[in-house]
Amino acid sequence: MACAIALAGLPLAGPAFAAQEDVDLLKSYVGDWRGRGSAVLASTGKEETVVCRMSVEDTGAARVTFDGRCTLAGRTIAVAGTMIWNEQASQYEAAMSSVAGFQSLAIGRRNGDDIDFELINRNAEGKEYRVEAAMALQDAQIGMDLHITDLSTGGVTTAQVPFTQ
Repeated sequence: MACAIALAGLPLAGPAFAAQEDVDLLKSYVGDWRGRGSAVLASTGKEETVVCRMSVEDTGAARVTFDGRCTLAGRTIAVAGTMIWNEQASQYEAAMSSVAGFQSLAIGRRNGDDIDFELINRNAEGKEYRVEAAMALQDAQIGMDLHITDLSTGGVTTAQVPFTQ
C-alpha cells in the first residue's frame, strides 16, 4: 500500500531550474519511516490492520527514491519508486510500481505543506482502478491516505497509515 515508484524516463529538472522550496519539501521526506494504520477492504468490508515500513533516500538534485513494504490481511505488498519536482510543469511526478503488477505515473500538486497525488492505474490484466493517494509531512509524521476504486465493480478499498521516523 505504500506508494512505490520506479523512475522510468521522467524528465528531471536540474538544480538551476528547480524551485528550491518545492525541492526542499520533497527532500524533507528523506529517512526511515514506520507506520501502523487501518484499511477497509472492498472484498470483505472488514477493517484490517496495516503495518508498513518505508525508506526514502535523496538520490539527486530534485529527486528522492523510496522503497516500502506493507503487511495487510496476511499479505505483503512491496512498492518502490522515485518522486521528482518537475519545474517546467510546476508539479511533482512519481513513477510507481509494485510486485503486484501496479505501475503508474502520478502527478502531485502542492497543497500548503502537503503533496497530494492522484493517479489512475491499469494492472497487467487490464483491470482499471482509480487510486487517490494523499501524503503529507506534518509534525515529524508522514500521513498517507489511500482510496482505491475498482472502476469495473465500484468496490472501494481505503487505508490510512501514519508514519513516524
